[in-house]
Amino acid sequence: MRKFYFNFRQGHSFCPDEEGCDFANTDEAYLGAFAAAQELWRELLIRREDPRECAFEVTDLRGSALFTLPFSEILDVCRPMSPSSPLVGAVAAARAVAVAMDSGLSAHQTVKSVSVVVAETRSTLRETLKVLKQVSAVAEADPFRIVPGDGTGNSS
Repeated sequence: MRKFYFNFRQGHSFCPDEEGCDFANTDEAYLGAFAAAQELWRELLIRREDPRECAFEVTDLRGSALFTLPFSEILDVCRPMSPSSPLVGAVAAARAVAVAMDSGLSAHQTVKSVSVVVAETRSTLRETLKVLKQVSAVAEADPFRIVPGDGTGNSS
């Protein structure tokens, strides 16, 4: 077990975690921070404070920053995320780093695995931008054009 400190930030104020919590790895610490943020969300609303201004800045025993969990991520979970979303790639990259750190992989192996995820995400973003440019060009040419079909712009 490793000690993780959930330092609480609310706007400009900062409250360090003096006790810390024990977790097996960074992924479990993230899930613990997420659960704690969910519990605090309700309390903050009752006190009429905006939870979106809060975050846990999680550090290790030496005080090294491991990750920051903005409470706004609690809301992000409520939104559906398509598999092609750039956030899916970013989440996968973050998990790859956490797993690599926990498993003791070398820096070279970690960078290599993250680079693959980043390249895939970059490719998805390029494809998305290409489609958006095409849609924009059609909309500029004829803003009132109705394309028959299934709503994807593909007519059959």
